[in-house]
Amino acid sequence: YENVLLGADEYASLKTEYPGIDSLIEQLSAYMKSEGRTYADHAATLRLWMEREKGKAGSKIPDYTHKEGESL
Repeated sequence: YENVLLGADEYASLKTEYPGIDSLIEQLSAYMKSEGRTYADHAATLRLWMEREKGKAGSKIPDYTHKEGESL
C-alpha cells in the first residue's frame, strides 16, 4: 500500500536488526490500511513489532543478546 515511510538508512538498520523486516513492513502496511491507523514513526513501530515477535513462542527471531565480554 506504500504507506510505510522509511528512509534508506532506517531501512538498512532495520534489515540488519531483523532480516525478516520486509514481512513486518507488509504486515504494518496492511494493518494501517485496513484499520485506518497512522503512526508518527514507522521505524519505531516496526521495532516494537520486532520485540513482540521475539516474545512469541516458537519465534524464528534469534536472540543475540549477551553480556559485555561474552562471545557468541
